[in-house]
Amino acid sequence: MRLSRRDLTFLIPALAAAGGDAQQRQASPLPSKAYHNDRIPYAGDAKKKGRQFFRGPTHAGFNLEAHETILGPGVQTHTPHKHLNEEIVIVVEGTVEWYLEGQTEMVEAGSVIYFGSNQMHSMRNGGNAPCRYYVVELHGDEA
Repeated sequence: MRLSRRDLTFLIPALAAAGGDAQQRQASPLPSKAYHNDRIPYAGDAKKKGRQFFRGPTHAGFNLEAHETILGPGVQTHTPHKHLNEEIVIVVEGTVEWYLEGQTEMVEAGSVIYFGSNQMHSMRNGGNAPCRYYVVELHGDEA
């Protein structure tokens, strides 16, 4: 079969689109499973340590991530920053001072914090004992 340049101008974008769809379909969604506490090691030290439970695609193509952080007294997670993805923080132990767009607020264990997209934010341990929290993030195209 002989193809003209004109045929190729129609064929190449169609092949690229089909290849892109095939690549997206190759990544299978995260499996349903339990992530056992004693099987996921921490990285870091007494000041700041954490562990990632999972990160991967959902059935809708978003990337879902869950991780845990433990901060020593007075320790900040990182300098204020912003990113496209949203974050949900579940405070499990201790006291967290959260920063959002120039404002701070203290929250206790059992509290939930939501950071929206593209907002300057950070957190630090606002107490005298370690604080522990879980983070759930939903990543879109920026994953």
